[in-house]
This record gives sequence, C-alpha cells and structure tokens, in this order.
Amino acid sequence: MRAFALDDFGQRGSIHDLPDPEPAENEVRVRVTAASINPFDNAVLQGYLKGRMEHRFPLVPCGDLAGTVDALGSGVEGVAIGDSVFGVTGKMVLGEGTLAELATASTSTIAKRPAAVSEVEAAALPLAGVSALMSVEAVAPRPNDLVVIVGASGGIGSYAVQLAAATGARVIGVTSKGKTEYVKGLGAHEVIDRTSGDVIEALKAQHPDGVAAIIDTASDAAGLARLSEAVRKGGTVTSMKGAAAVEELAKRDIKGVNVATQVTSERLDHLARLAAEGKLKAPHIQTFSLERASEAFQLIVQDTHLGKVVVRI
Repeated sequence: MRAFALDDFGQRGSIHDLPDPEPAENEVRVRVTAASINPFDNAVLQGYLKGRMEHRFPLVPCGDLAGTVDALGSGVEGVAIGDSVFGVTGKMVLGEGTLAELATASTSTIAKRPAAVSEVEAAALPLAGVSALMSVEAVAPRPNDLVVIVGASGGIGSYAVQLAAATGARVIGVTSKGKTEYVKGLGAHEVIDRTSGDVIEALKAQHPDGVAAIIDTASDAAGLARLSEAVRKGGTVTSMKGAAAVEELAKRDIKGVNVATQVTSERLDHLARLAAEGKLKAPHIQTFSLERASEAFQLIVQDTHLGKVVVRI
C-alpha cells in the first residue's frame, strides 16, 4: 500500500510503499478515503512523545479516518465488509496510522458513517468532535450561561461553539484577527480578538459578574490560571492541554477539568446523528492530497488555519 511515512523524527515525510496491514482480533481494516490531522499528530512527528508511547517505523501518522471496511479480524460483530465507517484507530502504539491507503482500527472506536455526512466531513469529526463533546458535557451549561471558548476557530473550538450554543448557552469565542465572522457563523454571541488586547480585561469589562465557564483548547497553565479569574463562583474551567489547576480552582469553588479524550463508538454515533440532522455542521476544512501531506503538517505548525485539515487518500 501507499502511505505517507517518516523513517525518523523531525523529517518532512514522504510516500512509502509498505505492506498491507492485517486486522487483529476485534479490529477491521479500512480502505481509507480521508484522514484528518490534529496538533497531536504533529507532536508525534517531532518526537515529543517518544518517551511516553511506543513508536514504530516507518512511522505512518494520524488516527482519524473515514473509509470503507475491506477486511475483518476475528471476533468482529456488528460491522461488515463494505460498510462506510469513520473514527480513530484506537491503537496504543504510534506509527500504524491513517495517512495510508489501508489502516486497521478497533471496532470500539469507529462508527458507521451516515450518507448525509461526506467522507471528508466524517474524517474531520472524530478526535476534535469528541474532545468538544466531552468538554461541553463537563461544563454542562444551562440556558443563558456565559461560556467562553478559547481557540474557537480551531478544530475542537469549531465543534465546541456549536455544541455549547445548542444548549442555550451564550457563547463568547476567543480567536485571532480575521476569524470573527467565522466564529459568529458557528453560533457565538460574542467574539474577542486575542490579538487586539488583553482577553481577561475584555471579559471583566464586558461581564463584571463573571462567566459560567471556560472551555480552553490552547492555553498553558499560567495563561489559563489568569483567564480563570473571569469565572464566577460555582463555575467550571476545562483544558485540553492539562493546564487546569484543579486544586487551586477548587479553593475558589470552581470545578477544574483536564479533558482526556476517549473516542467511543457511542460518542461517534451521537455526533454523526447531529451532523446528519443538520444540528452540527462541518467546520471549515482545507484538504490536501497524500503527496502534499507534509504541506498539511506545516499548516498545523503555523496554526493559522480555520477549522480542520484533511488529507484525501
């Protein structure tokens, strides 16, 4: 099979001819049509996780996928050859990824793709969509609650704005210059340009009684600690980067949650239903061919893109 792979950390990567993978027990093999790139995938390529997880070379990156099942491992139930599916590989090793013509995936981390959701849209959804879903569920906003979403124009943020707005919350999106209209189009009531001034001062000035929650996809611990000054007593702060100081926040009667994304078939089914019913629209998606995957990773590094980056296989 053709795959985009690296022979060592820090390389740009190139097209490799690799053996076709075979599905293990409770796995399926998917003929991949599209795969999305997440910031985590770039961290893998740079070697930032080499002391924390097993890596296998040539390293094929990425975990999100959409495609068609073409082989079944032993013990597989509820999935058949020819099914259109999407999800993540569900593997505990890195390097057996989805930037390839074929990839294997656990049946517990994939779901059937509704016909109303395109393969590119489905490939963009798994990790970012489930991360957004878990973040909003952790906050559990009530109607008219003020919910701040930091990184509102990114992959996770694009879904989180919509999911939070659907609860009746008033969403305040934090993003960079030139992305205001995009974030408003997702359902944000207000947008703060983080490049034009101090975000915390803007929040305090506009909402002196405080906000109900912050869903943060980007800040480090120091930045999130400062932003949390805008959260009222009884509120919630979530982080996708492990930056929420849970014990310190508790001293102010604020719940801190460091979201550890767990993609499951049930969560994917839920998001797929919302998307198929028109209740969760796809973010802005920029696509690349497999041959241009290294350019796609550069876009992730620069962090100037809107929404999601997807590679068509």
